[in-house]
Amino acid sequence: MPTVLTLRNIRIVIYPNDHPPPHVHALKRDGARAKFDLNYPDGPVVLVEQIGFRLSEIAEMGEAIANNLTDIYHRWRALHG
Repeated sequence: MPTVLTLRNIRIVIYPNDHPPPHVHALKRDGARAKFDLNYPDGPVVLVEQIGFRLSEIAEMGEAIANNLTDIYHRWRALHG
């Protein structure tokens, strides 16, 4: 699974065998995980589900994904057609 962003100890990844709509997953070694829909091209990036992250981490991830939305979306499309 390609990592598209890294924020300290959080990896933002795309699963190669995943499904539409375009989205990413956030993973942390302690088992915390989250899913964000990209809603490309205009956003907003939307948190779909999460387990184990602090609110500040969720906000930071959402902002980082939004700031890199075009690149992340194109990487999602390259994997999923």
